[in-house]
Amino acid sequence: MIDILVNIPVFGVLLTLSGFWVGILIYNKFKFSFLQPILTATILIIVVLKIGNIDYEVYKAQNAFLNFMLAPAAVVLAVPLYKNIHILKKNVVPVVMGIVCGSIVTMGSCIIFGKILGTNKEIIVSMVPKGVTNPIAIEVSQIIGGIPELTIALVVFTGIFGGSFGPEVIKFLGIKNKIAKGIALGSMCHAVGTARAFKEGEIEGAMSSLAMGIAGIFTALAAPFIVNIFL
Repeated sequence: MIDILVNIPVFGVLLTLSGFWVGILIYNKFKFSFLQPILTATILIIVVLKIGNIDYEVYKAQNAFLNFMLAPAAVVLAVPLYKNIHILKKNVVPVVMGIVCGSIVTMGSCIIFGKILGTNKEIIVSMVPKGVTNPIAIEVSQIIGGIPELTIALVVFTGIFGGSFGPEVIKFLGIKNKIAKGIALGSMCHAVGTARAFKEGEIEGAMSSLAMGIAGIFTALAAPFIVNIFL
C-alpha cells in the first residue's frame, strides 16, 4: 500500500500538508508554546518516512512545488508592515541598526563558539545563516561552502526554539517595547518567530516581518565576507 502511495507524484505534498494540519490541531487543543505545528509536523513526517521505508530524496522531489512557493509566500508578510509603516518611519535608525547588530552577533557567535569547541569548518559555515528564513539560508549556505541540508535543520531548530520560548525570554528580560519584541523575534527566529510575533500583536508581527526581510538581505550580503575574514 505504501509503495503505491509513494508512486503518486503528490504524495509528498499531501504528507507535508497533512502533517502540518495535524500539528495545528494539536497546538490549538493543548495551547503549549513548545507544540509548534512545524515541530509536530516534522516528527510525524519522519515517523511516516521511517515506517514506510521511504527515501528522503523521493519525498524531497515530490515537495519541489512547496519549496518553490517559500519565497513568494514571504511577500505576504509585507501587508502588515505596510499597515504600520508610520511606526517604521519614526524609528527607522534604531530598527535597522538593531537588526544589523543582531545579525552580526548571530553569525559571529556561530563562528566564535564553533572555533572554541573545535567544530569542523564546514559545519561552522553551515551554521552561519541559521538565523534567516529558509529560502535565503539555503542559497547563502551553498555560496559560502556549507551543507544546505544541515543549514535547513538548524534554521528549523532555531525557529522552533525561538517561536516556543522567545516571547517568554523577552518578558523575563523585562523588555516591554512592542517594536523591540518584534525586531528580536524576526531577526533571530525568522518565519516561525514572526508567526509567534503576530500572536503577540499586530505591531510585533509587522516589525518581525520587517526584521526577517532585512536580516535575510544583510546576511546574504555579509555572510561571505565574514566567513572569508574569520575562517
